[in-house]
Amino acid sequence: MNSRLRAHGFTLIEMIVVMLLVSILAGTLFMILQGPMKAMSANEGRARLVDIAETALQRMTRELRLALPYSIRVSGANAVEFLRIVDGGRYRAKGAGRLKFNVNGDTFSSLSTLTNAGSISTGAGSAACINSTADCLVVYNIGQPLSVASATVSGSSANAYLGSSTAYDGNIATISAVAANSVTFDNNDLAGWDLSFESPRQRFHIVDTPVSFVCSGGEIHRFAGYAITPTQSTTPGGTDNLLVDQVSACNFTLRAPTLTRAGLLTLSLTINDATLGQSVTLLQQVHLDNVP
Repeated sequence: MNSRLRAHGFTLIEMIVVMLLVSILAGTLFMILQGPMKAMSANEGRARLVDIAETALQRMTRELRLALPYSIRVSGANAVEFLRIVDGGRYRAKGAGRLKFNVNGDTFSSLSTLTNAGSISTGAGSAACINSTADCLVVYNIGQPLSVASATVSGSSANAYLGSSTAYDGNIATISAVAANSVTFDNNDLAGWDLSFESPRQRFHIVDTPVSFVCSGGEIHRFAGYAITPTQSTTPGGTDNLLVDQVSACNFTLRAPTLTRAGLLTLSLTINDATLGQSVTLLQQVHLDNVP
């Protein structure tokens, strides 16, 4: 038989050698790629944690920019509270339609058009505002005095958290009616109550609810729709919504504003993924309005 017609193939030894060489090459390639693959997986994990933390901080920052001047307060390092503005403007100080400071209920003109007049909640009596069942008128909030006892002694309050009382004049009242260019307030149940102080810039604000962000138990929760109280609570009640979980540490610090300097709220948040063994810490600073 012609040798050129013989069948060709691999011997068993040749196949074993080839398989061994392929295994060595595959192992070498795996060792070479293992580092970059782990690094890529770690980067993806960190990017996801950064996105979670950044989203939470941006959400908090957007709402904090709506805070009534001098209403932001911090409890410990894990809870921040503020009164949320929904509208405002400048009131008329003279002539017809002026804002009167010696009555417990009246209608006054706004020098600018209220952009959210149609969505403002109204009620009757001072309690409606404090209980967050109606929106509130606030004039010249500077956060002083700090306590009801001090307000009772002085006879006046420029701190909306202290609410309204027959024991002292205040700066917060229930809105009973609103139109594009006028506001009616009603604290008629408080005999002798007046608005405490005029705003140097004739500014007024309308707030709808206190809002709290509370960091506890590895989570940050947002609370709203609860009653306004003189002292801050870390369990305020109202509507409770989870903002972010996987929180291993948080720190809220406040440099309070003054009449000559804006305030600064610093938010620090650490998000942890135990499965990946990674954590990220982000810091956000929020400048606070000091114009009451």
